[in-house]
Amino acid sequence: MSVEISAENRQEYQAWTPVEEDLEGLPKNIHDVILQMRVDCSTTDRNRMPYYGADDDIDKFTNIPYIDDGTRAHQLDIYIPHDAIMLAVHNLPVYIDVHGGGFVYGYKELNRNFCIALARRGFAVISISYRVYPQADFLGQLQDVNAAIGWLQNHADEYPIDPNRMGITGDSAGGCLSLYTLAIQSDPELLDQEKLGFKQTNLRFGALVSGKFNLSEYVDDTPIIDGNEPDLLRILAKPLFGRFIDAAECSKIYSLRNLTGKLPPLFLTTSSDDFIQYESLALADALARNHVDFELHDIRPAKGEALGHIFPVGLPWLEESEYVLDRLKTFTYEVM
Repeated sequence: MSVEISAENRQEYQAWTPVEEDLEGLPKNIHDVILQMRVDCSTTDRNRMPYYGADDDIDKFTNIPYIDDGTRAHQLDIYIPHDAIMLAVHNLPVYIDVHGGGFVYGYKELNRNFCIALARRGFAVISISYRVYPQADFLGQLQDVNAAIGWLQNHADEYPIDPNRMGITGDSAGGCLSLYTLAIQSDPELLDQEKLGFKQTNLRFGALVSGKFNLSEYVDDTPIIDGNEPDLLRILAKPLFGRFIDAAECSKIYSLRNLTGKLPPLFLTTSSDDFIQYESLALADALARNHVDFELHDIRPAKGEALGHIFPVGLPWLEESEYVLDRLKTFTYEVM
């Protein structure tokens, strides 16, 4: 069944995501499942977009190209506490934020409130867009994240930040991209980084929210995918992950334990009503077995209430989100 979207909604949604402009020429089943995902996510996100609060205490530098090709997906925003600008001291720790969206949806604008919430806790936050599928596959998206980090490392002296205290955060698909960015940095055997154009990064910590982490289902040509797997990933598994799987050392991605042995400290967040809660719990198990420093928050909502997927990012004003973000600040300052 074709996905219908009005001209009015299309224009509204394009404020924070590509809609259909990059889907021409795709097979109908792939076109429709991506467009349906984008419409469904936009229908939800439009309800939280009006909750942009006052932000006079945060200085914003927006739409900065980290690859100068005129592509909206290759831009970033920088959020910095106003006092840090006034003091002009280069000492702010940094979080690079990678938005979620099932690898097919969204621009950096999705996470504005989350970035402001982090900046208010004493971080410089660099919020990046990247090419969503079909503009780029998973490997191309990792290359975009790497390029954005490289841009920041080259321009750090232009902002009041400490380039030796940089970390990465991501939610959902952005959590996956963040985890594998850290894995590539930490383990030179995972990929031929020089051949694939990856530059060395210096990320010291990470914070992952409700991520999709386990890619072992996609290693084989005929994967057996968990019954909870979204239809989107069932259909897109090969075109989305195939090139990365072919390029990677498969023994490293057959299990999270093989992948995570050399990672820096990680802060993990999920909730008991997150539809992929098990991914964060499995990652925590692998980190514990590898003696990697981590802190896990698996929040159980009160009776009759809901938190759901990526609650600290989508709803950072909630009491539970405030608690998690305060703990994230404490953890980060302890490990960096």
